[in-house]
Amino acid sequence: MIRGLYTSALGMLATQTQSEVIGDNIANVRTPGYKEELASDRAFDTVLTDRIENGNMGPEATPIGAMGTGVSVDRGAVSNVQGALQATDRKTDLALTTPGYFVVQTPQGERYTRNGHFDRNANGMLQTPDGYAVQGTKGAIGPLSADFSVKADGTIIDNGQIIDRLRIVDIPETALTREGQSLYSSSQPAQASANPQILQGSIEASNVDLSGQMVQMMTVMKAYEANQKVIQTQDEMLGKAVNDVGKI
Repeated sequence: MIRGLYTSALGMLATQTQSEVIGDNIANVRTPGYKEELASDRAFDTVLTDRIENGNMGPEATPIGAMGTGVSVDRGAVSNVQGALQATDRKTDLALTTPGYFVVQTPQGERYTRNGHFDRNANGMLQTPDGYAVQGTKGAIGPLSADFSVKADGTIIDNGQIIDRLRIVDIPETALTREGQSLYSSSQPAQASANPQILQGSIEASNVDLSGQMVQMMTVMKAYEANQKVIQTQDEMLGKAVNDVGKI
């Protein structure tokens, strides 16, 4: 019975983590380039159980079967579904229409994003709203004039001259770790994308399905309530065992 309390409590903790993931997704439904975070249940190791006979676990013990010890949640993987493209007509807005990530330079090193909502700073350098330099094959991109253009393959042209080419990399979703809303680090070396396609004057919207997230939230809430009721029932049974059965 005590084990049942622990199992139900672990179930409540798992659903709490799931609700946090869903909450993050809903909060970023309007964040450009945001990728829906996925959370999956993972069962703890099962243990084999035997029925004790004659007060020992010797040869007389009878195997009963496997018993679960609880559940936890693995989070961190992201959905690779393409978000909808939204036209903005801003020269500095860039959308990836193929798999891959833009590369930006941060104080912590290179980071990766699909949020192509960029700006030019006072020196004409292409950067993110947080001030991180967007990277090309030659390093930081710029200075650029207000009338620069970007070809579909990422080549940047300004005043009739090729300035650089956007650096686009491929990274497995399982290797990504979210940092903030739409910025990622990688546990694996990034590989140059073979044939990236970029659309200037547009951004990729979040790929979060709001209605789907709401349905998941309702399911998680029901699972939380079910585990809560199981704990209440077991607590009542323990109370009877201590207060009533113990008197006999």
